[in-house]
Amino acid sequence: MSFLEEVRRSLRYRAERPPPREAPVEDFRKALGDFGIIAEYKRASPSGVIRADLPPWSYFEELSHYVDAFSVLTEPFWFMGDLRFIPIAKKFKPVLAKDFVLSRQQIDVFFGYGADAVLIISEFALERTVELAEYVKKLGMTPLIEVGDAKTALEVLEYGDFLLGINSRDLNTLEVSIERALGVAEAVAGRADFIMESGINKPDHVEMACRKGARGVLVGTALMREPGLAKALREAVKKC
Repeated sequence: MSFLEEVRRSLRYRAERPPPREAPVEDFRKALGDFGIIAEYKRASPSGVIRADLPPWSYFEELSHYVDAFSVLTEPFWFMGDLRFIPIAKKFKPVLAKDFVLSRQQIDVFFGYGADAVLIISEFALERTVELAEYVKKLGMTPLIEVGDAKTALEVLEYGDFLLGINSRDLNTLEVSIERALGVAEAVAGRADFIMESGINKPDHVEMACRKGARGVLVGTALMREPGLAKALREAVKKC
């Protein structure tokens, strides 16, 4: 059984309910400016624990001086995520809720907790990708549609102006190839707003993404292990 198939099975054991939303929705795409850094709070991954000793409030407060938005993992089994991290991050910057989304109910939950954007993984949602993205927009949030190849990216763009997330990680093998992701970026540059995800761990990667026309980068593991890297990434943005 593949990783994505196992995740689909896990969704039946999650029964989150949306609380009433208190915070206003912020324009996530606008928050990125010309080129934004999205810092992700990710305590673990399918490969194991990344860092469990870093309190979310400390992470969000420290990095809020250098980044433009936060991404919050809410998937509990493989990523040690929690919906309660969303309102904490929201006190500092706009928030992307990052999870494996297959239903409108999940999107309602993210909305209730205060998210400003929701990740829709095209390889996971499959034929429901655009439908779910449109529902995110209906609630006033920004859908970030994750793609792993140029063909999928161009097919998604036929349905509207969506913010794309080009993933360097192959979700079946979990291998990372920034070179492959840069090839996808070349295919959509000038046709869509997009950010680069996965494997971004040094200032050079930020500059490469910027040169390819990206609106920003999403950085998770590298910043969890060394939050101080955020300052160097911000300096790279200034050069770009």
